[in-house]
Amino acid sequence: MTTTRWGLALSGWVALAAVTLLPDALVLRAVVTTAFLLVCPGLAASRWARPGRRRFTDRTAVLETGVLALTLSLSAAVLVVEPLFLSGTFTVTRALLVLAAVTSVLALLPRPGGDRHREPQTAPDADPSTAGTGRSEPPDAE
Repeated sequence: MTTTRWGLALSGWVALAAVTLLPDALVLRAVVTTAFLLVCPGLAASRWARPGRRRFTDRTAVLETGVLALTLSLSAAVLVVEPLFLSGTFTVTRALLVLAAVTSVLALLPRPGGDRHREPQTAPDADPSTAGTGRSEPPDAE
């Protein structure tokens, strides 16, 4: 497993420790918690849901991943907080506990589909010009 996966898995527990152990008005507590809530659950979800290894060679791929992580993180926070509010059991500690558990599970689970990102292999005697077209003869033989 990579250090990114372990970092994502532990990030929620670090935020939970910051909330429970640090004083209420400390800036470090707010920074750690906000960074976790805005980035980590969505990054874990997008890492798990996307097949294959992503290579960030251009700025648009990095921006796309950042926007997706932010959107998924905020969505996950809303999905966790709403039932707690409606049931009258909301506390910051409970919400962070649920989000930390979900983030850890998503970060540590293997990607679904296994070898989905691999390209299909052609038969050794197949003509490369007709691969993937479903035709056994050259295109100009019609």
